[in-house]
Amino acid sequence: MPSAQLANGFEEKILEEIIQSPSIAMMRLSLEIDHELRLILAVIGRLKDYTGQSPDEALALIAMSIEGSAIPLELQDTLRNFWDLRNEIVHRDSLHNGLAVRAVDYGFRILRMLQSIPRPSYVVVASVLVFSDKTCNVPRDDVKGVILESLGSKGESHGRHIHASRKDYLRGQSVSWEWLLGGPAWGQTWYQNPESGETRLAWSEAIEFIGRPLDEV
Repeated sequence: MPSAQLANGFEEKILEEIIQSPSIAMMRLSLEIDHELRLILAVIGRLKDYTGQSPDEALALIAMSIEGSAIPLELQDTLRNFWDLRNEIVHRDSLHNGLAVRAVDYGFRILRMLQSIPRPSYVVVASVLVFSDKTCNVPRDDVKGVILESLGSKGESHGRHIHASRKDYLRGQSVSWEWLLGGPAWGQTWYQNPESGETRLAWSEAIEFIGRPLDEV
């Protein structure tokens, strides 16, 4: 489960900015909330369905894929309260300080609640050559294999699996769960396990995995 701690210095920067420019502070908080929503959507495979129109839309997509009890009950109301205040602040030339402080408090609470929502993760173990023959003598030049370790919401391993991809990955990267539907597909393919050297069937048929490193989401 991700930490419910905000990035070092983030709160202080927002609190300083709210004094100088409440509207800019609200926009920065809004972007950070949207980013946290996108991170969750990215690892549950729903980012492609998010139009970015509203946080309610993102939260509805998350609720479809994550057990409802894992989502704080007050999150939806707090999101709506923040958005109402945010809109009022952004479209006003001046405002009472109490309104800005209340909006910031809502924003920080939302970020902590989002960060506390359990979600899976996918970590790159290795990127490997793949072959069209079981003796691994004929490499495929149009695709590679990426081995991912799937982790549950508590960090427990759900095993390692290889997927077809044309992207380059680095060991240890956490990536989104995204696929190229309607793109190319590959038939029976083999690879050599990078740890044991054993030849294994990679897949009988596969479409392309296009997950992105989470710092690019």
